[in-house]
Amino acid sequence: MKWDVLLPIFIYLFATFIIGIYLHKYLKKRKTDFQEEFFVGGRSLGPIVLAFTMLASAASVGTFIGSPGMAYNVGFSWALVTMTQVFMGVYILGILGKKFAIVARKINAVTLTDFLRERYKSHAVVIGSALGIIIFIGAYMVAQFVGGARILEAITGLPYHVGLLIFGLTVVLYTAIGGFRAVAVTDAIQGIMMIVGGVLLWIMFMLKTDGFSVLMSELAVKHPEMLTLPSEANITPLMLFSYFFLLGIACIGLPHASVRGMIYKDADSMHRAIIYSGIIMGLFSIGFVTLGPVTKVLYPEMEVADMALPILILDIMPGWIAGLILAAPLAAIMSTVDSMLLVTSSSIVKDLYLNYINPDASDKKIAKLTYMTTLVIGVGVVLFSLTPPEYVQLIVLYAIGGLEATFFAPIVLGLYWKRATGWGAIASMYSGLISYLVIANWFPNPFGMHTIVTALTISIVAMVIVSLATPKPSFDIIQKFWGKEGVSDKTIAS
Repeated sequence: MKWDVLLPIFIYLFATFIIGIYLHKYLKKRKTDFQEEFFVGGRSLGPIVLAFTMLASAASVGTFIGSPGMAYNVGFSWALVTMTQVFMGVYILGILGKKFAIVARKINAVTLTDFLRERYKSHAVVIGSALGIIIFIGAYMVAQFVGGARILEAITGLPYHVGLLIFGLTVVLYTAIGGFRAVAVTDAIQGIMMIVGGVLLWIMFMLKTDGFSVLMSELAVKHPEMLTLPSEANITPLMLFSYFFLLGIACIGLPHASVRGMIYKDADSMHRAIIYSGIIMGLFSIGFVTLGPVTKVLYPEMEVADMALPILILDIMPGWIAGLILAAPLAAIMSTVDSMLLVTSSSIVKDLYLNYINPDASDKKIAKLTYMTTLVIGVGVVLFSLTPPEYVQLIVLYAIGGLEATFFAPIVLGLYWKRATGWGAIASMYSGLISYLVIANWFPNPFGMHTIVTALTISIVAMVIVSLATPKPSFDIIQKFWGKEGVSDKTIAS
């Protein structure tokens, strides 16, 4: 048991728990609507917190554990894949922009499904949204829990299952207690820790090893295939192009990321967050994955590739510094899980229970059910995580693609195309979800590209054809989404 490493991590976990308790008390004192405060933080986030909460929720176990692990096996080609996510925040905030925030305020939307329900007036869209979230975010959370448990396993020497229980209990409790404001504040803290941890890691790496260039020369001799394309990961130009969609522009379709377009307090916060997000994600993406291949020289026979970065950190760092640095990827994983727990619980409570079971439920009952749902979902994910996959990054990419195939077209076309109809959204959502499941499992990577390209194309084409073949949206919908009354640009800009 490495207590000198564990102590900084335990202090960090305890601090996040205290933040959750404090913000739970803050939430009870505020006289604002529970749903708006719990799910979107009162729509009051500034640029720094906004940038960190969006990117920390996206820069997850894949960025800090999965990507270095994949790069350990396949080489620098995976660094090119990871770099396609650098401008993720620019796409999400830039394309959704002020219009998404204005519409969300006009229709009082606190979840992505709120937006889809009001735009398309379709029960099938609401149910499809809930299905997509439960299926793919459930898989996404399994990968996060596995990554957190792997880190604790490397540090403590305890069995994987014990690390899983420690990690899972902490995240589920502080998310259920504090809601979105706890998530946003801890995301900002976690984001800062990620940057500091990455900088410290590189400094110590250069001091304690022969240096990056020397290790690169050894890698070129011992594993020359890791410095070339397409490598074992088959990163051809077409495949790299498809990853630009998967980890770039199509990330608008990620519910836990797109909901960030509803929560900023004004236009200036959004514009500044766009700039900050590109810088921060660049540091996240490049700083960690590039250590994966050179770690192959230091540890050529590692059984679990996902342990590459944690083992490197433990070997080259003094104990307390290693604890601080390992808190960074642990923070990234926690920040993603907390966001996903909120998205999933809101889908069940807000989108299904309130819409179809008990529309007249009191705020007190909604609050109690939300806390319990979050706990139950967290426990369920822990149970599914008891049997870990070989590569967590592959599950991360699978889940991301499924969410994008389900939500991208209904979100973007629903926001910018007046002719998009409810029937079009149904066709788009279900064709994207089903085609992605079928192609990814039985006909992976058609045309030499990631499955997301084919499924996304099917989803968009279905949306356009069915929308044009069905009656136009009602005047009320057009007025609500494109009319001048209600919330305006000036409201967001103020």
